[in-house]
Amino acid sequence: MAYRKGRKIRRRGHVVFSRSNRRRAILKNVLLTLLALALIPAGFFTAKFILETADQNSKPATSEASAAEPDTTSTIPTNPEPEKPKDTKKGFRAIYIPASKLSNFESLESTLNSAASKGFNAVLFDLKGDDGVLHYQSQTPLAQQAKAAAGDALSLDQLKALITKFKDKGFTPIPRVFAFRDPLSPHNLSTAKITLESHPGWTWLDNSKEKGGKPWLNPYSPDAHSYISGIVLELEQAGFSNIMLDGVQFPNQTSQAYYGNSELTNLSKLNVLKKFVSDLKSSLSENTKLILAMPGLAAFGDGTEPFGGNPVTLGADIAAPVLMPSTLGNKLKAGDNTIVNPGLVPYDTVKLATSQVSLRLELMNENERPVLMPWLQGYDYTPAQVKEQINAVAEALGQDSSFILYNSEGNYDFSF
Repeated sequence: MAYRKGRKIRRRGHVVFSRSNRRRAILKNVLLTLLALALIPAGFFTAKFILETADQNSKPATSEASAAEPDTTSTIPTNPEPEKPKDTKKGFRAIYIPASKLSNFESLESTLNSAASKGFNAVLFDLKGDDGVLHYQSQTPLAQQAKAAAGDALSLDQLKALITKFKDKGFTPIPRVFAFRDPLSPHNLSTAKITLESHPGWTWLDNSKEKGGKPWLNPYSPDAHSYISGIVLELEQAGFSNIMLDGVQFPNQTSQAYYGNSELTNLSKLNVLKKFVSDLKSSLSENTKLILAMPGLAAFGDGTEPFGGNPVTLGADIAAPVLMPSTLGNKLKAGDNTIVNPGLVPYDTVKLATSQVSLRLELMNENERPVLMPWLQGYDYTPAQVKEQINAVAEALGQDSSFILYNSEGNYDFSF
């Protein structure tokens, strides 16, 4: 109907309405009235139930749990952001095992079981030590020429089996390879060694022979680079996805050292070491991580001469500074903080040292910044002192941070 103010307007249509139709219409109206009367109580009680339920839900909970802890989930934003997935991947919690214990895996089971129960998940061991000895039978041409394999060196098949056994136990195996700090290979790799400035055909030593001077591989020698990179690539092909380099440096003193004349000798110390690391990373799979060990003080910025600069900037994926308190001298100074006799206060020392190196990394471009994995001291300390060091790393770097617990004998008290 349409209405206009002041009067009613009626519109009539054509109507057909017989007596039988009238009777049916009356009956229909009666039925509709009875149905409506039946529905009213049901609707009333249904509405009442809905209202009472809504009212009860709006009341604060009165249970003891609710009274003790406020409900913080009742306020829901109109357009909540999706929850970001949490990164639950933990870092490496590694223990060091000497190469002498690798050939008898059964003897390691007790150590590994105890370590696993305390959350350790990685094992570090030497496959090319600081004495230049290879603890596996490398098949690379330069390794064959170096003749540096130990008498009990593992075959490649034994090495692959060892990887499988470690992984089955829940441990990531990490081999360590010493690079240019190598007193053995220079005797057979004449093109890869540092020679004497006054006699280029002679082998240079880092001290007098009477005082135990040792030869070194030459960081400026392409053959020295090839020797080490060949070993690392071979280890990757054997199944290792994390490999540590150590001794990526020049000798502490280089008096009368002659580095030859190659395409590398026009580079600075820092840049030739960076090139070595960069070239090696480029040859490895993207999923293989290169770890670089270094002295803790050098990572602070002290005693960096053998590296030509701070070694944390050499380009490794993971930087592993040695922050064992007894190796940090009689006095540790970082910023305005000074610790006298660092070895006596392991927690304070590791906390300060880790924080200081972490600050140094923040000065680097984020895409060039390595992950930190400090070495902690597992000898000459009580289990409580070992735990203090681990706690210090966790507080400085986060609960999921990486570290290496070191004992040269591979003996650990896991009661902490």
